[in-house]
Amino acid sequence: MRQLSGLDASFLYLETANAPMHISSLAIYDQSTAPGGKVRFKDIIENTTNRIKRLPILSRHLLTVPLGLDHPYWVSDGSFDPEFHIRHIALPKPGDWRQLCIQVARLQARALDRSRPLWELYVIEGLDNVAGIPPGCFALVSKTHHAAIDGKSSYDVGSALCDPTPEIRQIDGADQWR
Repeated sequence: MRQLSGLDASFLYLETANAPMHISSLAIYDQSTAPGGKVRFKDIIENTTNRIKRLPILSRHLLTVPLGLDHPYWVSDGSFDPEFHIRHIALPKPGDWRQLCIQVARLQARALDRSRPLWELYVIEGLDNVAGIPPGCFALVSKTHHAAIDGKSSYDVGSALCDPTPEIRQIDGADQWR
């Protein structure tokens, strides 16, 4: 159990229905470059689950102090379910840039569930008519609450999750995340 700093807690306090406080990214992948030319959703779940073991903050949820008398705490209850956080969706035909932007905007408009670890990852398939990318590509959209990670940490998490090497490398500062 670790208490949020005043700065991290402020990102929770400042969040409103119209101003979610998560950090997000969008990446597009050409799966034809993967072994066998295909990336399966279950492989993404397995890879992500193995790599987030190095990032305990991604398996902890918030515990608020009664009556809001102090900042919340990060706690782990041992019931982390990666399949809740990693979701699979597809664009309708024709799967163009406009449809991808609309889908990403919808995902970004929703706040994260504070009763669970504060992150989500969406695998979006069906990008078959996006100019400049080959058919069959997929997008990864990540959302992580700013109370959990900052910009530098977000880069480190993204690098760990998308590292093309099969071995799991140590993440800078991961030993400091308790």
